[in-house]
Amino acid sequence: MNEYKRFEIDFSEARSISTPSSQIDFKPMDPAKLNQIWGFTAPKHLEKMSGPCAIGTILHYHGIGWNHIPKDRQGRPLNDPFIEEIVRWSETPDLFGGSMGTSPLMMLGALRKADLHASWYAGNSVVDTLQIIQLELLQGRPVMVLVNHGPIGHPLSLEWQVVYKMVENTIHTKHSGGGKNDSVWSLLQFKELLAMDQPQLSCSIVTAAKD
Repeated sequence: MNEYKRFEIDFSEARSISTPSSQIDFKPMDPAKLNQIWGFTAPKHLEKMSGPCAIGTILHYHGIGWNHIPKDRQGRPLNDPFIEEIVRWSETPDLFGGSMGTSPLMMLGALRKADLHASWYAGNSVVDTLQIIQLELLQGRPVMVLVNHGPIGHPLSLEWQVVYKMVENTIHTKHSGGGKNDSVWSLLQFKELLAMDQPQLSCSIVTAAKD
């Protein structure tokens, strides 16, 4: 069976990265807000929740949510009710009946449903992909990344994480793991996580911007 069919992934909206003919002119935003980004974790009774948790992290960062979700003392939505609502509202995870996680197209759909301008980039070089991530962060926007924890030549072990900082050759991400949900990767480690045996899926990132 074709590998992409097996994972039920639709590549119709995967975008190539084009190098701009002239230098992009914009004023980098203060990174303080990005440094304070709040990550959501998987409820213990749910599996394959990296997609919904990444969606929740992005929506909350952009001030999007539901009034009926209970909040903590800091005004943040309580983790489990918020992620459960994300699952219901976005119909994720969806891959192979949900048993293999959330497809990039469903991530796009959820972000667009929340009126965010979302794009999925895939199949590009690691260098170009890192440049897009850096540009998004400089403009104050966290980026969803699809990482592969499986060694090259082995079955894919995919997870959605949210990059919120790049500093001194390190990449900082939020993810759905219980307890401490922050990771700091070296640049070499992160490059290996982005690259995959399947060229079409390799270096998959999803950007989201709010008007």
